[in-house]
Amino acid sequence: MDLFIKKWKIILLILSCFIFCFSFIIVASDLNEEDLSLEEKFDSLTNHILESSDELILSQENITVATQLLAALPDKEDRPTIAVYEILDKTGQYNELGAPVVTQGATDMMITALMRSRQFRVLGRINFSNFINEQSLQIGERLAEGQNPVVGELTGADYIMEGAVTEYQVDKKSGGLGIAIGGVGATDQYAVASTAIDLRLLNTTTGEVVWAKSLKREITGEKIGLQLFSFIGNNVVEFETGRGKQEVINLVIRTLLEEAVFKLATNNNF
Repeated sequence: MDLFIKKWKIILLILSCFIFCFSFIIVASDLNEEDLSLEEKFDSLTNHILESSDELILSQENITVATQLLAALPDKEDRPTIAVYEILDKTGQYNELGAPVVTQGATDMMITALMRSRQFRVLGRINFSNFINEQSLQIGERLAEGQNPVVGELTGADYIMEGAVTEYQVDKKSGGLGIAIGGVGATDQYAVASTAIDLRLLNTTTGEVVWAKSLKREITGEKIGLQLFSFIGNNVVEFETGRGKQEVINLVIRTLLEEAVFKLATNNNF
């Protein structure tokens, strides 16, 4: 009798284990289906975000009128390689806080303009020490095996691009309106801001300057206050003690650089 009871206890234990395992499999299957559903919902959400990216992105392309000149150029397959070195600020213009008036980003603007033209292979040589540091890590065997960079594969340049922002000045002027009251002629005050860049392209083999260009642009502003003149929308020039100070000149510099790249791209003599 005891043996019979023991056998039934074993059978019941086996059945209990079987029921437990079967229940676990069913629950796990339900969980997998729930997880899959959540995964599908996540994929649907991410796809919706990507499809709505134009509505979500708040930034705009930083372009000028001259940008369309570069966009209109036909794609070029045989592209000369240009290494861009620093485009310096040689205007010597500083505000009352000692900060440069002219943008210090002319080099970056030049690289962008060259890339927008699609006429050149562009090499950045401005922060070259950062690149050399990565090469040195490889040479010193500090990187994991098989990781970039590959030493000895550096692309050489056919030409070097360099230059400077060479002029910046603002002149306050007065123009007659042709109306006189009581012998006093009425005048209309305005300001003229002028900026110039000088660029040159050097052959890396001979050192010869094969292309050079100096471009200048003037913009005229209206007087909007006691000592304030408005230039190109929100770009404002303030005059203090007869000395001009332009808060935003970046647009003019970018335009000049893009026009210079357009002239370079359409010049077949270099």
